[in-house]
Amino acid sequence: MKDDQTRKAWDEVGERFGEVGRRISEHYRKLGAATGGAAEEQRRAVNDAVKKAVDELDHALTAVGDSLRDQQTQESLKQAARSFGDAVSATFADLGEEIRKRVGRKGSGPTA
Repeated sequence: MKDDQTRKAWDEVGERFGEVGRRISEHYRKLGAATGGAAEEQRRAVNDAVKKAVDELDHALTAVGDSLRDQQTQESLKQAARSFGDAVSATFADLGEEIRKRVGRKGSGPTA
């Protein structure tokens, strides 16, 4: 069930970026038609670039989605998250100790 939700979420991302690409292409075609044939070659080049960018993004997001469904990737991600959590925890522990040292130093002097 969780995998199905993940797949649907990534499919939605791909669909939305595809829609953005189509809309950009549509607006650019309209602009090219308004400026005449002189811009036709540029229009094609931009359309090709946009299509390629959308296709590459779709491939990348599909790969991410497929990877997140992969059991080994999920385990690696869990381990990476644990390592990140351990590093953050250790950093804050060190920071807390440093703060205690500095505050303790200031507070250990004679009171006025």
